[in-house]
Amino acid sequence: MARKTPLTLALCALLASAPQAFASFDIEDCTWSSENCLLKGVPVLTPGNDTRDNLLRLFSEAKSFALPVQSMPADITRSRDYYFAYHPQWDAVSAPSASTATSSENPTLTQQATALQLDPAEIARLSENDSGLENRYVSNSSDGVSQFFTALINDATLTPEQRHALAQARMAIWGGATTGQVSEALVTLPADSSALLYKTYLTGATYFYTEDYKSAEQDFTALVNSKNPWLEETAQYMLMRTALNKSTQHSTGEYGDFDISKVDQQFANQAQEAAQRYLQRWPQGLYADSARGMLRRINWYQQAWPQLAALYEQTFQQAKDPDALRRLVTEYDNVYGMRFYNAPFTEAFPDALQVSYIELLRALRPNSDKKPTLTQAFLDSSKPAFEKGGKAPLWRNLQLNLWMATGNYAAIVQAITPAKQLPAHDILAFSEQVLYGEALMGQQQWQAARDFWQQLLKLSQDNEQQQYLQAKLAATLVFNNEINAIFAPQSPVTNLRFRSRVLKTQAPLELLRQQAPQGTNNEERTIALHTLLVRDLTENRFSDWLTDIKLVKAITPPVIGESFDDVNLSVFDWNGSAADTGYVCRGLSETVGVLSKKANDAHALNCLGEFFRTTQTHVDLWKDGSGNDVLEAAIDRKHPYGQFDRQSYYQQVIASPKAEPEDKSYALYRAIMCYSPSGMNECGGEEIDKVQRKGWFTQLKTEYPGSPWAQKLKYYW
Repeated sequence: MARKTPLTLALCALLASAPQAFASFDIEDCTWSSENCLLKGVPVLTPGNDTRDNLLRLFSEAKSFALPVQSMPADITRSRDYYFAYHPQWDAVSAPSASTATSSENPTLTQQATALQLDPAEIARLSENDSGLENRYVSNSSDGVSQFFTALINDATLTPEQRHALAQARMAIWGGATTGQVSEALVTLPADSSALLYKTYLTGATYFYTEDYKSAEQDFTALVNSKNPWLEETAQYMLMRTALNKSTQHSTGEYGDFDISKVDQQFANQAQEAAQRYLQRWPQGLYADSARGMLRRINWYQQAWPQLAALYEQTFQQAKDPDALRRLVTEYDNVYGMRFYNAPFTEAFPDALQVSYIELLRALRPNSDKKPTLTQAFLDSSKPAFEKGGKAPLWRNLQLNLWMATGNYAAIVQAITPAKQLPAHDILAFSEQVLYGEALMGQQQWQAARDFWQQLLKLSQDNEQQQYLQAKLAATLVFNNEINAIFAPQSPVTNLRFRSRVLKTQAPLELLRQQAPQGTNNEERTIALHTLLVRDLTENRFSDWLTDIKLVKAITPPVIGESFDDVNLSVFDWNGSAADTGYVCRGLSETVGVLSKKANDAHALNCLGEFFRTTQTHVDLWKDGSGNDVLEAAIDRKHPYGQFDRQSYYQQVIASPKAEPEDKSYALYRAIMCYSPSGMNECGGEEIDKVQRKGWFTQLKTEYPGSPWAQKLKYYW
């Protein structure tokens, strides 16, 4: 029996591989549909999510499909890897090994080749070309060949010699043979033989692959009334594909760009009639799935958007497994998302209310005027369609989101009742509850919002939801100046990433000193202590630093590794050897010891600058800075803590009348080098005017011409 699924998938892939994705926000991250690329959006239906994310969440729930979401770390209190954004490590997942990739052996085809007296080695060689076949070539593959072989083997009217000759000709087409070569190879077939019908099919196929669609159509038309069932069905199917390819002969630009406005509608309509004719005759036929997929493509070419939306909704509902649904969503994004990316639609299609809902969510994103495209009037006009189709809850969710987008928080609070129970799998219900909490935050009812998030956390039965709610709660506590509550015993905010963000950006010194020895674990203690020590240095609390550095003893074993390289405590063991050649520094502890007694010591200031220059130590806000939802807005500071300003050290030394020539000349050299070579300040602090920088250069050259730094420096920037 011929296998039809792989070919069907390949043909459907024509759609998925057409243009680039348009609903996505992502550019420099993993491919959305790849196995290792997990969902990056938040676990609610929201305009802020990638449209594909919203689609997959909505339709997966309806079919009880598992979502491709992050798994929980073994201990969330020790990990900062759970957040709602792209994870670089997803790209580090190994590609399939060569042995896995070549597992494309087709035992059926090999058996068929043996039965038809063909060389299995040639079969294996040609099979290697299967991957990457696109457009009209997708059927010139091992599956297409196997189907043809099946027809030959099952046809009792053929002699073994005729089967062998026809099979060889099909192999030749697989290898790129022309119509003339095929005809010549089969010239000896008897005139009254049924084998000639197969020859007609093969010449039609070669015409098709070489874009001679007129000749291909003639050959396939000659077979549609054949008494051979396989030829009859396949010819009818190929007539559809021929018309479809004819319709786009002039739609592809020089660089492979596809212009839908150049599709020949006459041939697109012809393809549609052929597809419908095929499906009426063979609703469960060899190519039925492919023909249905082609109908989506045809409607796309016809720009029949309501009909296409209905086809997609129907197809989403019929997806047989999570992978199939994900492929369909990708195809949808390539085809439908392209149309509505820049011009979201604002109406509901009665035959596609779930797709309409997702697209109307997209229309709630702020446009160039920072307003949603979807207005209340548009939304009201769509209400009857949702109500008539039994999808009123979707419309209600759109209304709530529109109020959120327009700042009408009071209407949301009035419309939603806080839940007393939360179903394990009801994303619409959960989304509604989240809107309620966000509306409280919008009204700055911080205590009410805090209580609500804490209650919702208790009701949620889902890991992804709980981490998302923790970010909301942490943000609310920051907004309400209850930072200590985040770190209190039994705090529901256990995600180390969220706690880390607060420690780095908002924690007062007392809290950092508390968490450094008493944090939940060594990981949190490390973050707290690193932040504390950097702040001691950058805020000139040198005596405090000498005391606080002793807290390192509370962290055993030390926390090291790539996941915590932004808070590596060993950096404070700096011994001075990395200082610029020709300028001698003692270790950091001794340098800070000097500064604790004499804060304006020129040599120690220069050496502290060397510590920051050679280690780039600072409170790193990039490492764990994405995917933290509203918490990022809560912790935002105009002047973040822990950012070094070694330029100020050099300015102090330059201005000091007691600084030694060795130190002053080095400070002048380093101050100028802050702007090398781009002219941008890399030392921290305020930008210094170029006139001043020229003054430093002149001072170095005129007052310290014999210093190694004056001799080394040729330019200023």
